[in-house]
Order: sequence, then C-alpha cells, then structure tokens
Amino acid sequence: MNDKTLSMFSRVGDDVSLPCNNVVYPNCSSTTWIYNRAGSTGTIEEVAFGIIKVDKTEGAERLSLGSDCSLHVSNVRAEDAGLYTCRQFLTETGSQHGGDAPVDLSSLNVSVYKFSSTTDLKPDADMTLQCSLLTFMGHGTQCISGVSLSWVLNETGTKPQKYSGSQDPQHSSCDITLTVTLQKKDNNRKWTCTLTEKGNMKISIDFTSTFSGMCSCYAPIV
Repeated sequence: MNDKTLSMFSRVGDDVSLPCNNVVYPNCSSTTWIYNRAGSTGTIEEVAFGIIKVDKTEGAERLSLGSDCSLHVSNVRAEDAGLYTCRQFLTETGSQHGGDAPVDLSSLNVSVYKFSSTTDLKPDADMTLQCSLLTFMGHGTQCISGVSLSWVLNETGTKPQKYSGSQDPQHSSCDITLTVTLQKKDNNRKWTCTLTEKGNMKISIDFTSTFSGMCSCYAPIV
C-alpha cells in the first residue's frame, strides 16, 4: 500500500461505499475494480468496464456500482476486508489510463463465547467477548500504526477492568477480548468495542447480553 491509499472501516453486517477517485467516463464504462488480500492466491477482478463480474466474483450479489462509480458492498462480511483498487481503461484492449485509486477496507466484528454448562447467557455465567479487526494483512495481526481497539461499557462510557490486548496505539493488537462474570444487572446491557485512529474514534460495534428466560419487566402502576 502507498501514501495514496484511503483507509476505511466498516462493521460486519453494515453497508459501505468505496470511492473511486480517478473516474474518466461518468457512465463507469472505463472503470475496473480489483481486490486482493495478503496471503491470497491472487488478484480478483470484481468489476470490469463498469460491469460486475457475476460469474467470477464470490459474493457478487452483494456488490453494485454507484452513479459515481464507487463500489458498494452490502452486508459486509469479515472476509471482505482487503485492498480494493479502482483503475481506468479507455478501451478493452488498451493499457491502463492514469494511476490507481486504492482503498483499504477493514471490517470490525464481535464474537461471544460462553463458558458455562448451558448455552444461554445468565447471571453467574462467564462470558468472553472477542473484538477483532480483520485487515488487509489478515485476522489477529498487529493493527495499522495509530489504530487501536478498546472496550467501554455503553451506559457509563467507562472501560472495564478485565480485558486483554495491547492498548498502545503504536503496537496495538487487532484482536482484544473482554471476560466478565455476568450479574443480573447485565441483562440487556450493551458492551461496546471502539476503534480509534490517531486518537479519534472512527467506528464502534455493540453486543447486547440478553439473558434467556428473563425479561426487563415492570409491574403496572395501580
């Protein structure tokens, strides 16, 4: 990746639009989008001359082109993370026109692990949440310089005490965990993982701990 690469972050399940900053023909007939990720077998051509490559692109049904030739990815998945490059070709047989317009997409996801004799969340059960940023380099790798993940309690905005993962913005992990022993008050509580870049919060993702067989009910006033 080079200095012209645009970094973007998305939650898993969200929709995202990747801009193409080198468009020649407004009808997108000159636009090609390619995708790759470190360790992958090669480059995938997802759009050729303004047309989605349905027969060769996995998840093509989630891709579309915007009126400005941006690449829309709906219902983002972890495996969508990678380097997307917009290129321009004036003819199908000609050479590339101008330079690349690369976009580095990273996807943020939360997974829950329950260490109890049952599969349900409930008071006194241990719960571990894993917040991961999947990047061009893969899963669980060192984050981009200046990017860090951290846990906060949504209601109070305070950081919980028991979590793992470096909080040094220069050497932070893209994979952090939070382990708690649930209490009754944690029913329907939101646990939030935030991503900051150079001290600025860019995106966050929530997990709500909902207990099975319990409701947040209030007796009617009579």
